Amino acid sequence: MNTDDKNYTASWAMWPKETDRGIPIEATIDQAFEGYLFYPEPEWSRFGYRPPENFPLIGAWRDFGGKVFIFLLDRSSKRQADSPRQFLLYVSGEKPEVNLIERIITSLKSTLAKSEKKELRSSDAASVLDGEKKAQSIERLMKLIGLFTVIVNGFSLYLRKLPTLTFPNDSFVYIYQLLLSAVHFTALLLLLLTITISLFYAFRFGLLLLRRMRS
Repeated sequence: MNTDDKNYTASWAMWPKETDRGIPIEATIDQAFEGYLFYPEPEWSRFGYRPPENFPLIGAWRDFGGKVFIFLLDRSSKRQADSPRQFLLYVSGEKPEVNLIERIITSLKSTLAKSEKKELRSSDAASVLDGEKKAQSIERLMKLIGLFTVIVNGFSLYLRKLPTLTFPNDSFVYIYQLLLSAVHFTALLLLLLTITISLFYAFRFGLLLLRRMRS
């Protein structure tokens, strides 16, 4: 940072998170400097203020009197793919005007932080809603399986209590025993399936509670 009051410089690094909703970060920064003029390259030689050359330039602004100059630079060239974009706000000019920009940037960072928190709350709410929808679907499936299990097991119990039937030949006896075995096997299978699914979701719910307690 340069301490010369007539040629004072300061810079601020920013790592705002990109969100699926809302306006782009560049547009948000542009709105923060809506009271300033764009500072195109043809004017650089006139005022004598140029951006640093080590980062790509995204945007530049100046005040009406040419006392302060703002450069938005992209520091994302060397970032990892999963890391947020990195910006650098480089400001140069008279110290009182640079201090005014500092207050604007502080307000800008606060606005971005609030936007990120709002987006996070919205994302959490969407996740909870999606989880509730999935839970409702699972609940309906469990009720259907449970109802079918009760019906089949009730029918299986009813068949057990029936007196021994007589048939005209062994073929009918064989078919009857085969159907009876199939009903009993299906009843047992459905009962085991219901118990397994219930234990699975109970275990999963317990893990979620444990993670929340640790976090």
